[in-house]
Amino acid sequence: MNETICSFGPNDSMFGVLTTPDDSVRMDGAPIALILNAGIVHRIGPFRMHVDIARQLADKGISTLRLDLSGLGGSAPRTGKIEAEDRAQMDVGDAMDCLTKQTGVEKFVLLGLCSGAYNAHQVAVKDQRIVGSVFMDGIVFRTVGFFFRHQIGRFFRFRFWRNVIKHRLMRSEQSGVEADGNSLAESEFFGEDLSKDTVVNDLKGLLNRGVELLFLYTDGYDDICGRSQFKEMYGLRPDNGQLQVEYYPKSEHTFRLVENRKVACERVANWFEDRFGRASARVQSGVTS
Repeated sequence: MNETICSFGPNDSMFGVLTTPDDSVRMDGAPIALILNAGIVHRIGPFRMHVDIARQLADKGISTLRLDLSGLGGSAPRTGKIEAEDRAQMDVGDAMDCLTKQTGVEKFVLLGLCSGAYNAHQVAVKDQRIVGSVFMDGIVFRTVGFFFRHQIGRFFRFRFWRNVIKHRLMRSEQSGVEADGNSLAESEFFGEDLSKDTVVNDLKGLLNRGVELLFLYTDGYDDICGRSQFKEMYGLRPDNGQLQVEYYPKSEHTFRLVENRKVACERVANWFEDRFGRASARVQSGVTS
């Protein structure tokens, strides 16, 4: 495995770290993964989660770029008045152009947590080079089922009672770790103009394009409560193929605990290998389907 600095964009003012696998395990023909910023956290991700994902993907033979969007981390802001969605589109587009020039790869998979998932959604819908995406605690809509499960079920969850006790004992304090986790959940990182109908049409369009989709949700994300809410939101039934959904009932939004990060990272790496490894193997053997 090798990790190198990658500069791209206007005047090479944008920054990322490209993680590439050893030649002995390299998956020829596989798309490159691009991991987008979660909130204002730079390219390492919350609790270095993006680093863990990139290195696990390298072990599977897959290259990954952990990039800083313009104005975040090591990337300079773009000049001029540009909407957030357009800026993300331009940033990711520049990164893909650079990687194609360097490696010849023309297909990519996006990964994003929280606002990174929102940006990944917007880019995937508009750019045909995206063949897969992992959305972690991304765009959600509360449903009737959510209110029932949330209001009733919370009384049976350890996290609810733990927080009640903690707030009573430490009402005037809050740990730096929790402050970091809560900051990524703020709605200010998301656009306000996406309706449920728009998102449904977007997802159907991605599926019709053959884009592979993995949705990961956590109990720490306040607007979703259970895997079944996905079908309630979008009318789409998850499966073990092109549309996969996981819900982690014991995980916080930023995957603070090592064991939770490990499970999520392994899920992403195994999904990538399953959905794209076989296609790459067919390319190498000259078999098409």
